[in-house]
Amino acid sequence: MLIGLQNVTFEFGARVIVQEATWHLNPGDRVGLIGYNGTGKSTLLKVLVGQYSPSVGTVEKSRDTTIGYLHQDLLSFDTNNSITDVAMEAFEKVVALQKEQHELEKILEGKEDEQLLTRYMDVLHEIEVLDGFDIRYKVEEVLHGLGFTDEQLDKPYRQFSGGWRMRVLLAKMILQSPDVLLLDEPT
Repeated sequence: MLIGLQNVTFEFGARVIVQEATWHLNPGDRVGLIGYNGTGKSTLLKVLVGQYSPSVGTVEKSRDTTIGYLHQDLLSFDTNNSITDVAMEAFEKVVALQKEQHELEKILEGKEDEQLLTRYMDVLHEIEVLDGFDIRYKVEEVLHGLGFTDEQLDKPYRQFSGGWRMRVLLAKMILQSPDVLLLDEPT
């Protein structure tokens, strides 16, 4: 079991959104939650990710389970960064290590320092362990798979419509490889 509900009831004021629900998601499961607008689909997802607490019952999650949650409110996110840069944020640790790598290279060009050289080698090793030398390729591959062309990869995120922005954020989420991916009205 990756995540689930155990006898969960969730009330919004006097309105019962979910009543005595029990179910679990296991590795490999694919589930669609279908219902009319305003019936509580988004609320249920927020209960699952811990944004809301159930009135009764428990949300169960394996200790190491990672959850990606692509929700409607993400459309308010805006930046001048390219769509590639936005998707690269999935590799936050690798990007930080690469930045440190470049800073160390600049310092080491001007002087020899055993301690800095050791740190530089450690940084390169960490990047390699995280498969960080291929992240740009991975990002481009996922963005292409979601319909973006080579010409669009360096365009600013803010130049795209809401549906295309959601695809960029979906790419970022896919690249993070969560165990559970919750999509609230994806395009």
